[in-house]
Amino acid sequence: MNEDISASRLIELVHQYYPVNLYGGEEGYDDSEQYQRMLALREQALKSPMSWKRLLARLTESLPECKVQDWTALFSDDNCWRVRVYLPEVLKLPGGAEEVRAVVVLVSIVAPVYVLYSSFQQHSEKGASPSRTFYEDVPETRPYVDKVEAIVRDVLHVHRLPNETLFTPVPDIQCGNTRLGEAKLIDCLFTDDRW
Repeated sequence: MNEDISASRLIELVHQYYPVNLYGGEEGYDDSEQYQRMLALREQALKSPMSWKRLLARLTESLPECKVQDWTALFSDDNCWRVRVYLPEVLKLPGGAEEVRAVVVLVSIVAPVYVLYSSFQQHSEKGASPSRTFYEDVPETRPYVDKVEAIVRDVLHVHRLPNETLFTPVPDIQCGNTRLGEAKLIDCLFTDDRW
């Protein structure tokens, strides 16, 4: 791997796309060189989704028992492509609730990197509960994680970031719904909306 995807290099990179010490909506934010660069990057990604579409097709073809859903929202504050691969088994819980499980992949448009995590969400008559997300390996999704990850690497040639890099603080940037001082690399490179 020739590319430097260290935390320090990625922090330098996100500073090219976010103005320092400004909140979104604050005077100067929208007109900043960094924010304009981010808007151009999102627009460019939306105009050239072919690799992403190949990935979705390959996941659908390779995992016919799963439901593959594209949840990309580059038109908003997201800086990533997003796919949810729902496992075929639905866990029946006491009281009639059900738990759906998914392997989620976020692929950054800022750097050739991705994050993969598991998401468990319970559904009942009252609606859906907030998802539980797991960035570490969990046995319930492990067989699918391995398959999904192999396909992502093969089709997109991107690198998975380790958790210690993902959760590195970027204290002088505000992105999405994070406050200044609370942003992490995962928020800046991908999205703060993870479920």
